Amino acid sequence: MNGKQIVLGAVAVAVVAFLTIKVYPNFPSGRLGVLFYFTASSHHERQEFQATKEGIMTLPLDTSTPINVIIHGYTESSIRPWVVNLTNALLSRDPSSVVMLVDYYDLTTISRPYMMENARNIAQSTAHLLDLLVKNRGIKLSNIHVMGFSLGGRISGLVGARVKTGKIGRITGIDASYPWLPPVTNEEYLDAEDATLVVNLRTSLIGSRSPPAHVDFYANGGTGQPGCQKWYYFGPVQEVCNHYLSVKLMTEAVENSDKIIFPACKCSNWESFQNNTCTCEVINHFGLNTDPSIQGSFYFRTNMEPPYSRPLD
Repeated sequence: MNGKQIVLGAVAVAVVAFLTIKVYPNFPSGRLGVLFYFTASSHHERQEFQATKEGIMTLPLDTSTPINVIIHGYTESSIRPWVVNLTNALLSRDPSSVVMLVDYYDLTTISRPYMMENARNIAQSTAHLLDLLVKNRGIKLSNIHVMGFSLGGRISGLVGARVKTGKIGRITGIDASYPWLPPVTNEEYLDAEDATLVVNLRTSLIGSRSPPAHVDFYANGGTGQPGCQKWYYFGPVQEVCNHYLSVKLMTEAVENSDKIIFPACKCSNWESFQNNTCTCEVINHFGLNTDPSIQGSFYFRTNMEPPYSRPLD
């Protein structure tokens, strides 16, 4: 064995050792199931809690506390930077609110049938938690806003369909999608039946299959984002970039919820908006200030870099 072979062998062993020690212990096992965390302005760090009668008694809330529930996307976890940023933005906007995080990383699998079944189980666990809050803490479902990104958006719809004590106040699908292929039945989608107000933000082809919500916002047409169309980004990278822009838009909207930003024009399609054949007589705004009485499909453009919000041309 020559020197080069020895070096390559040593490198291979080192890589295998690294993967074994660092990756394997953190690989989803399914044993932990779905985890729940909460964070509030009165607490310095997020804390895990159980979706049980005893577990929810530790939560710092009363009957009027606004509750925001964040559900991350496929292959992610609740410690993703965008989840942290959105959580901080929500608490900064309303220090009296509580943010609950649904973490299903340990239920992630590359098997589509198993992932679909896991999504249903995640939704059932989350719906059970919300029902417990209503029955045992007197929480009003109208004070609950569920925000789900990507697969989390579809899970949000499943949550809404499974809550037994009434209808969730609002669900926001942040480029809601499903891994690989669309669901087999319509009830697997996030749609307008899942909450009193359902808002969809669409930024990529990944999130283009969802049926209409009460209010649908199409950023830059809902499929391609200007900051992602770079010559050195090949197709899949552009699509991922388009997809993840949605969480940046959501965070910016929350951070500036004291202002009227992301104005959007009600149009029949993107082409009408681009060609100025849409009169834009009806306007709504993406974000926490979306007017629930003005429903339909709305289109808006963004800047390539933050701040993304821009006035209608």
